[in-house]
Amino acid sequence: MNPKENLKEKIELIQRQLSISENHSEKRLLPIIENLQPRVFSENGYDFFLIPILTEIKDEQERLEGLFISITDNILGNNPEKTFLQIKTTSSRREIFTPFIAELISKDLSEPINALEETLKEWRDFWSGKRGQLSKYEQRGLLGELIVLNALIECVGTGIIEKWGGPLDWLHDFESEKLHLEVKTTSKQPASVYISKISQVAPMEGDTELQLIVVGLEEGDEISLPKMISSMRNTLLGSEKMSKLEKILSHSGYRDTDALFYQKEYGVSFVKSHKITKDSPVLNPKILGDIPSTVTNIRYILQVHAMEMTEIDSTGWEKFASVM
Repeated sequence: MNPKENLKEKIELIQRQLSISENHSEKRLLPIIENLQPRVFSENGYDFFLIPILTEIKDEQERLEGLFISITDNILGNNPEKTFLQIKTTSSRREIFTPFIAELISKDLSEPINALEETLKEWRDFWSGKRGQLSKYEQRGLLGELIVLNALIECVGTGIIEKWGGPLDWLHDFESEKLHLEVKTTSKQPASVYISKISQVAPMEGDTELQLIVVGLEEGDEISLPKMISSMRNTLLGSEKMSKLEKILSHSGYRDTDALFYQKEYGVSFVKSHKITKDSPVLNPKILGDIPSTVTNIRYILQVHAMEMTEIDSTGWEKFASVM
């Protein structure tokens, strides 16, 4: 398999290979990248990932909850002197293990330990949560970000996905040197949104502009989260940006296996924006003075229906996209 193929295809391949190995009577190490060395296998209720590595043997360590790393030998009976970087977890965690490995093998594997450390860092919070299905609030939030992403793609093409990082824990959902976009989605009437971090809608320093974008959803039959994701995948089909989409969706907690639980359909009632300035009616950290170190975050409800908001038309989207 070409390492540049999209993440979803890699995940599906790894799942198939593990399933084949699991149902084989003897240990069977199966490849997951054509002409490269990584292998996977399943044995005695555990899933394994292996890649040859030239380093000394190291004892097994639990690096994330239920994820064990070691440098081992004697995996292959016909080559007992070869050492391997081994990653293992219980087969019950396969649903999260396969996208973890798919992201790992998408990196430069010439230095396997460096690639592993980078992946562990990226996945630490997501893995430890081993979250279940997205809440209704999370579903609407992701849908709102995808609606904005789709509008921007229609203006300037798929490259704009590089500016999207809400599910990656960026401060703002879309960020560039000149413009940040913070997307909030609401189905409340009158419209209000939840501000989870006071800094999300605080005025920016310097010349960077911050726009609050509010996506209003209502009962309808226009769109659902799985439909939006399917549409986005079709848009990116054949694009080098497909793997970026799958990576972000994975970090958001979205899994295709849960799609049946996300069938709620909506209509888009409005998409409006407000430029955040020092005069915006938001909670500005500066007016609070020095916040004690014991206070780690401040959350509040913002009544956006009482703010001066501008409906975003095609010209508005083109303006945002050109600055991004």
